[in-house]
Amino acid sequence: MIGAATVRERFWEVKAMLQVHSNLRLDQIEIALRSAAERHGASVLSVTQLGQAPGADAIVFTLCLSQIYEQLLGMDARFAAFLPVRIAVCPQASGASLEAISPREFCRILHRPELEHTVAALEDALRGIMEEGSKLAGRAATAAAAATYCRATEDQVNMRAALPQRIDSHGTKVEELAGVGGHDSQGG
Repeated sequence: MIGAATVRERFWEVKAMLQVHSNLRLDQIEIALRSAAERHGASVLSVTQLGQAPGADAIVFTLCLSQIYEQLLGMDARFAAFLPVRIAVCPQASGASLEAISPREFCRILHRPELEHTVAALEDALRGIMEEGSKLAGRAATAAAAATYCRATEDQVNMRAALPQRIDSHGTKVEELAGVGGHDSQGG
């Protein structure tokens, strides 16, 4: 068992950022990162492109690891200020850099070094997602990741442009306005 003094010493040596280099392009990293997140039991909540479109300066992925989050929030509700975790992908000359704040840094900010062992599970999962998301394992992985990426859920459906069943307060349907062809030319 580690003594309190040793925990404090190790606690202050924590690296503040997790960094992984990738040789992939930004569009390839998105597919690989989504697939890696799914393999680690996480989900990608949002993808935000920062900078000028279409050549974004960075892409930020917001991840949800609900089982780990539940455990952390049960120990200290102030962890909610840092969750969900984010991974920033920044382009570089030789590929891209994946970066995230180390979850162990959360403990330092909250002055809770005794929770470092619990936060280590989140850091390990986050590092694993970043490392797997930084590379593709060939065509089969690309195809599997693309298939995973294309699956839509009901949360991803935008109903803004959908035609309603009724178009006014009287219950008129679009089909009723179209007519049945009675007023059209009879032909001959």
